[in-house]
Amino acid sequence: MAYGCEDTPRYGLLGRTLGHTYSPRIYELLAGITGYERFEREPGEVEQFLREDAWQGLNVTIPYKRAVMPYLDELSESARRLGNANTIVRLSDGRLRGDNTDYFGFKTLVQSLGVDLAGKRALVFGGHGGAGTTCMAVLADLGMEPIAVGRTGEVTYEDLPRFADAALAVNATPAGMYPSCPGAPCTLDALPHLEAVVDIVYNPARTGLMMEAEHRGIPVAGGLLMLVAQAAGSLHDFTGEDYSAERIAAVTNELGYEMQNIALIGMPGAGKTRVGQRIAQRLGREHIDLDWALEERLGCSCSTFITERGEAAFRREETALLGKVARRGGIVLSCGGGVVTRAENYPLLHQNSRIVMLDRPLGELSSKGRPVSQRDGVQKLAEERMPRYRSWADVVVTSRESADATARAAIAQLVRESQQV
Repeated sequence: MAYGCEDTPRYGLLGRTLGHTYSPRIYELLAGITGYERFEREPGEVEQFLREDAWQGLNVTIPYKRAVMPYLDELSESARRLGNANTIVRLSDGRLRGDNTDYFGFKTLVQSLGVDLAGKRALVFGGHGGAGTTCMAVLADLGMEPIAVGRTGEVTYEDLPRFADAALAVNATPAGMYPSCPGAPCTLDALPHLEAVVDIVYNPARTGLMMEAEHRGIPVAGGLLMLVAQAAGSLHDFTGEDYSAERIAAVTNELGYEMQNIALIGMPGAGKTRVGQRIAQRLGREHIDLDWALEERLGCSCSTFITERGEAAFRREETALLGKVARRGGIVLSCGGGVVTRAENYPLLHQNSRIVMLDRPLGELSSKGRPVSQRDGVQKLAEERMPRYRSWADVVVTSRESADATARAAIAQLVRESQQV
């Protein structure tokens, strides 16, 4: 079903300052709705806006989820219980019905882990906040013992060692959210028995907390699935249509593919710049070559800087710039060949990128204009760096007969991965 014509229902998002939101794209992917709008309103304008009859369905975001409650004529059980609404439907008689589909979204997120957590203890960082109270309610309904953790209050982060038996940790705070990423509300050092970690932050794809859980081998889920699932719940309120778990997962994967960067790594001379340019052209994305961006930042060529200031100084500058560039979303990033020489660069890339290694035969690599390659030799560099290229990569693509052919192969492989549910 496609929407967007003049006589079709109007749906949109109500908030104060919306900026960039993924909601329009989610509604397009889930239901073909192309006219999803952004309704930015000041607090004094909310009541009048709700009384208007120019819209049929609303999503509501911060700071109005509680503020809209006095103007709603009917509430779902979850909205009444949680004391806030993120979905409003205008009924046929003009009355307004509020619902809380964040409950469904978070429940879907926890259940996606496939881990039996009933009867076990869960720690909810930020559990007294708006999002945290929803998480607490869902976990209690799933048979867990949820405990709210905050900077102040009955249980604080300093108290975590008392709850070392916790099986689940949930981040319901903004810690780690773009642009303050990678980040986390705390470390997991005091929680040795965790069976799963959930972070409701959806941008970047992997927060600092999620990456720590990955490193420890703990199953982890990020907030993008919750965002899509709550939208599916809102669409059910709007249209009466249901969306399967498989459909929600598929849309989540597709949106994740669009949101994340494509970062190219590989040996110097492997073709990362040219292939990155071709990928960006084919996908309509911005392309950034990290070496070129560094040269603009440094005011000289990378080779000149390395020759005059040394490789160590260059690598520090590279990491500083990578931290600013790689936290963005939806770009194609061609990295320098030595980006893998500093371990701290991996989480900067991994937080919001699919990392593609370009694998080109060593005999085809040139060291011209590359002082490190000239100093150490291609073979020695390969021996040092190849293990990291392969361990960092989500996808390894063998170079084809042209940059365009290699770009097509990389895109095809990334698309196949994004379609796996």
